Amino acid sequence: MQRSITVAACLALIVILFSIVTSRSITAQNEPGPCTPRTGYELVNYGREWNAWSNGSRSIYLEGFVDGQSHTYLLLQNDLPTERREPLRLQTFTFYESGALRDVMTSLYSDPANTYIAYDSMVYIARDKLGGKDIEVALRNARQKDCGYAETR
Repeated sequence: MQRSITVAACLALIVILFSIVTSRSITAQNEPGPCTPRTGYELVNYGREWNAWSNGSRSIYLEGFVDGQSHTYLLLQNDLPTERREPLRLQTFTFYESGALRDVMTSLYSDPANTYIAYDSMVYIARDKLGGKDIEVALRNARQKDCGYAETR
């Protein structure tokens, strides 16, 4: 019982870390609908922000993202059941240099259909593209469910 609580707490920590890394509040995508403006919030245009950054800034973001997820995984791995360690590592590690991820993300964000996909989702889509996977389903899902919202001021 206590081990499952520890695993649940660790997984919650991972979710919090990814939210901090993206530097924006990403809300649940259940209501009122996919990527639609909400009262008191505006959609975050991640593509426009990404394209406004220099390649150096993009690389710094990606290096921080990778460092954060790697550090978190290493801290938690001994608290995970043995059978969950490798699947979680394969799911969360990016496995590619930040320059390669940066270039693929820049290419993906050049498509206006992808502009509202949150950075953390786009990192993994870029990783999968570099790995030769078909990313069309992931892109469709992200366009509907992985939008970011910021409070309007």
